[in-house]
Amino acid sequence: MSTNFTKPNLSPKVLFSATRNLLEGLFWIPSIGLWLLYPARWLTGDSLLPVRMTAYILAWLLLLFLPLLFFAWMTRRKWLALAVASSILIIVFTYVPLYLPNRPTPSPEDGFSVKVMSYNLHGIPEVGEIVEVIRRENPDVLLIQECSPALCSPLFHGLDDLYPYKDMVIKDFGQAAFSRYPMKRTSAEVDQGRTQKLIIKAPQGLAAVWNIHPIPPFLIPPEQYDAQISALAADIAREKGPLIVAGDLNATDQSEAYRKINRYLTDAYWEAGWGVGFSYPAPPYTFMDSGFQVGPVWRIDHIFHSEEFIPTNAYILKDSGGSDHFPIVAEFSLRK
Repeated sequence: MSTNFTKPNLSPKVLFSATRNLLEGLFWIPSIGLWLLYPARWLTGDSLLPVRMTAYILAWLLLLFLPLLFFAWMTRRKWLALAVASSILIIVFTYVPLYLPNRPTPSPEDGFSVKVMSYNLHGIPEVGEIVEVIRRENPDVLLIQECSPALCSPLFHGLDDLYPYKDMVIKDFGQAAFSRYPMKRTSAEVDQGRTQKLIIKAPQGLAAVWNIHPIPPFLIPPEQYDAQISALAADIAREKGPLIVAGDLNATDQSEAYRKINRYLTDAYWEAGWGVGFSYPAPPYTFMDSGFQVGPVWRIDHIFHSEEFIPTNAYILKDSGGSDHFPIVAEFSLRK
């Protein structure tokens, strides 16, 4: 008894068709993943790693979806093209407000405005370039994260002529604040995202300014990171009167951590900035210490404000002064 086996047809045409079908199946995965993960942010928060990572890379997914759309179009895969196009629209509609013309803001009747700058210094010992960045920008209130004791000396390397009022919380914080206006610290809360709480006496009255730098979510368990952000948001909800919260949040504007704060305060950059405004990592530092120098890939530095303030301008500086963060700046007037 003999058995005959049919030799499979492995002609180039068959192989090409099989490869194309396999690629089409694989190319559905990113769109399906985005459809599932994007709304999951409101259900799971940042507790799931895929959801957390999507918040960091959402804008960059365009670099993946655009070639996929070209492939689907050229191979006449209309359903794949529709799926990829819908994913692109999700990303575009998420960020399109940042590219619309800013609404004109009325000039304050009394001419008063305040410029706030948040600057993560990365604890670098060479401060000459950093001092020059600060002098050129000349903010009224300067909030610093990752400031070593040597860096934040009492005279702050000659900047004492600009900022007669200073406050430093070095142990467990590494943060400092400098102001043209009288300023005093009210508290420093480690479990609320390392929040340095200050009261500033501006010409128009008292305002609370909080300098924040939560422990990064990749250094601690996700639930611990979420707990410090929840405690910070709860404290913001209890605060009455003018309030500015600024610093390195270690989270993007697509994260649950950001939304917890944004629920009570407004992001000055989304109101008065333009473009995605990526602030980290600043050259010559590499992406996640990987050795690949790609330039800034996301914005984790933010300036939030209460309704008493009107942001008139917001931007990311293009000179890091040698830090791994670009400074973020916002200018405010007071609402009448």
